[in-house]
Amino acid sequence: MPSAAGTPTGKLPFVVWVLAAGTFLMGTTEFVIAGLLPDFCRRSPVTSASASPAPAC
Repeated sequence: MPSAAGTPTGKLPFVVWVLAAGTFLMGTTEFVIAGLLPDFCRRSPVTSASASPAPAC
């Protein structure tokens, strides 16, 4: 039996899958960058004091 929105029960519209994938990817990229920053800091010749907006390493 179709639901009120016209989609079969138990099946989500394609746009919901696209929004879910986009949200997952945006969150994942934030955690990946945050995880890589300390490694970049250790390898960089720039000190934390000379790059004031950079996080302390």
